Parts: sequence; structure tokens; C-alpha cells
Amino acid sequence: MTRTRRTDVTAAELGELLQKASHAFARRGIAGFAAHDLSPARVRLIVTVGEAPDIRMRELAERLGVTARAVTPLVDRLEREGLITRTPDAADRRAFRLALTAAGERARTTISNLQESVSATAFAAFSAGERAQLAGLLAKFLDSGS
Repeated sequence: MTRTRRTDVTAAELGELLQKASHAFARRGIAGFAAHDLSPARVRLIVTVGEAPDIRMRELAERLGVTARAVTPLVDRLEREGLITRTPDAADRRAFRLALTAAGERARTTISNLQESVSATAFAAFSAGERAQLAGLLAKFLDSGS
């Protein structure tokens, strides 16, 4: 669907377009990941643990924006599946640290490849210059909220 390009776009219209674009992109990602039995929660958890090996469960929950109680069942499941190891924290016996196993690292690689594939498809109609321009505009948008 081709949209008419205007130069008099209001801030509200721009906000609505950004929201619609974000939702459309998320739907594409969810569909791509679902084909590999990867829910958004699994993806975020695997990526976060991969980026911060030996992360405490409480810190993981904070980074994901959920309670520790909410993250525990997913960690339990990923541990049973052999994707994550949970070891007691030497400094605090009540706490646990998480790390990806070799299978978890392979899942992280699969996630990275899927992210690249979904994104490549989503932005296929954009030239390299348009992608760079969009990246700059989005970065500026994100910086303006700081």
C-alpha cells in the first residue's frame, strides 16, 4: 500500500505512524520467531543473558522490566531445556547467576540470524541512503527523549 507523501504532517500524525510502524515491525518479528518456537519473552531473556553472562536473576528481571517472580518460570524452563545454567552466587547464597550453555549460544545465534532476516525483509524497499537516513532520524528521536 503506497501512502501519499505530504510535507505538512502533524506531530500527532507522525506519532501515530511511528506507533503503527513499531507494531508492524514487532508483528513481523513475532511471526518469524514463532516459526522457531521462540516467543518474545524467550528471545529477550536469551539475548539479555547472552549479553551479560553471569547476570543475577534479580538484575535480569530489572533489565526485562518484570518482577523476579515473573522471570523464574521462564528461567526454569530454559534451564530444563539445557539453554541456561543457574549457579549460586558466591557473594550471596540466596541469589543465582545465569549464563547460556553451548545450546543457549546456538539459540542466540539463531535469534541473531532471524533478527537480521526479519529486518532485511522489512527494509528491503529502502535504499542504503534511506536506511541511513531513517537510522539517523530514529537516533535523533531517541536522543530527544533523554
